[in-house]
Amino acid sequence: MTQAQIDLEKISTHLSSRISASWTWLFYGDSITHGILHTHGFRAFPEIFAERLRWEKNFRYDIVINTGISGQTTVQLLDEKRYDWRVRRFKPDAVFILIGINDIVKLKDSTVFHDNLLKLVRIVRADGAIPILQTYGNILRVPENANYMYRYEKLPEYNQVIRQIAADESIILVDHEKYWSANAPDERSLKLWMGEAIHPGGKGHLEMAKLIFQTLNIYDPECSCCNPVGTPWSLQ
Repeated sequence: MTQAQIDLEKISTHLSSRISASWTWLFYGDSITHGILHTHGFRAFPEIFAERLRWEKNFRYDIVINTGISGQTTVQLLDEKRYDWRVRRFKPDAVFILIGINDIVKLKDSTVFHDNLLKLVRIVRADGAIPILQTYGNILRVPENANYMYRYEKLPEYNQVIRQIAADESIILVDHEKYWSANAPDERSLKLWMGEAIHPGGKGHLEMAKLIFQTLNIYDPECSCCNPVGTPWSLQ
């Protein structure tokens, strides 16, 4: 059994028991984890996860924390003082990591990104938490914006780095890019998932949450967090 399988089994054991100790789940990343502005008032995926876990699954004493900050790169996530404040002091049981889209334009070196992310997941694991890596979903072409076009061109390479580290270190992977490519394969459908060119909107965040649920085996299409009822038609 691989370490990723062991971690999934540990999560499954927790989520199937009513007598286990409460867990702390932490989301660590950039603006997409932060869930700001481009959600246009709808919930970000860490918030949807919290309701699924703490209400629908009735793990009310589990704690869900989001310390994502807009504009972050692996450099900020690795900074010792910031890491202590945003992660370590909470003693999380599981840490969801989504980072890299700002590294593309601020570091411009996927090798540095690889080394930073590798160091980060090893720190998380050494601290006793289960690291859970995520790729980014697809983004839109904006030919008139050089910054966005550079991200558009480089994002597949950075997502592949994330996949490679997940494989090499046997870490649970939530592969949003693969899921988005299969379920929003053209620009028209992708736009419905986006709040703007590189940030998911309400629909995109819902789809991100659904894939997390599927990865952790807590997806249920009959539940509101997995298949919301009464939301605007564009989110259905």
